[in-house]
Amino acid sequence: MATTTTKGSDTRDRILDAAQALVLERGFAGTSLDDILTATKLTKGAFFHHFRSKADLGRTLLHRFAERDIAAFDDMSRRADALAEDPLQAAIVFLKLLEDDLRSLPGPFPGCMLASYVYERAQFDAETQEFIAEVFRRWSAFFEDKFDQVMKTRRPKIPVTARDLAEMIVAILEGAFILSRAYDDAQLIIRQSELFRRHLQLVFGD
Repeated sequence: MATTTTKGSDTRDRILDAAQALVLERGFAGTSLDDILTATKLTKGAFFHHFRSKADLGRTLLHRFAERDIAAFDDMSRRADALAEDPLQAAIVFLKLLEDDLRSLPGPFPGCMLASYVYERAQFDAETQEFIAEVFRRWSAFFEDKFDQVMKTRRPKIPVTARDLAEMIVAILEGAFILSRAYDDAQLIIRQSELFRRHLQLVFGD
């Protein structure tokens, strides 16, 4: 028999899952509380038992999305490091793993919660806006560390820093998320990641 705590956690996750799908489809401003209640078949009382307001839900949703993204990146990074000792090859394997993960996403292409929130910054308080920026900084730092490791063993063929490359891949991925959603073309982001891999090989290859 499920405990009360388990039931509460399941209900909270139902709300978050439904809200995430709706926000990715319609945006945060375009998603009403009634939309979420209809999707989950819950009462307002059940909703407010878990979230103080729609804004509270929005913050929780963003934190969950970011935590899952960072955890996925960390997992793929560990797998890549186990498969390749050379830092350049490890970075390339990481991108291939990311591409495999993107291929596994169900259609239609869901897009990126962070990108959606950036375009609706005015809907959120200063703390949430800063958290969005911090997530992107964490992404950039993650990639910068990878490219720093590459540069310890290889000299780039063009003037470029690890930070430049980190900002480049984050910009490519976020831009590709937006275009993939606009065109309903999940392969677009994969193609862009593949092109960046080739760029790395040209910059650092023998």
